[in-house]
Amino acid sequence: MMIITCPSCKKKFEVNSSLIQSEGKLLQCGACSHKWFFKKELKKKVIKDVKKPTNKIPEIIDKNIPNTTEDLISEAEIGISNVEKKKIKNKKINILSFLILLIISFVALIILLDTFKNSIKLLIPGFDLILNSLYETLKDIILFIKDLFN
Repeated sequence: MMIITCPSCKKKFEVNSSLIQSEGKLLQCGACSHKWFFKKELKKKVIKDVKKPTNKIPEIIDKNIPNTTEDLISEAEIGISNVEKKKIKNKKINILSFLILLIISFVALIILLDTFKNSIKLLIPGFDLILNSLYETLKDIILFIKDLFN
């Protein structure tokens, strides 16, 4: 496909390039009815000088490698770097943080059950007793924590 522009009205048309021979063809504009002779222009490809890539590897100007890099290389050869060792240490679960998470989850469960206690009473007739025992358990946990810090 090629775009041909009418020299009279400057309207552009998309024409299949196989319809126009290399000798040229008489065309007529569909918009203004102007007739003109159109000949294909063969575009020449411009070839610029292309530099051939060299296979030489540039030499390192400063061959002194810093000590920290040498340490990293030796750690990599050993297998586990100090960074990975620190990550493994941080993955150990702290019992205190697990206990705090458990208590917070228990309090959230009690708050959730207390919020929907009227709806749950319809499904479970003795739900008031269960909720009261959960409150008492929460009070016992609070007393236990107070005793730990005293």
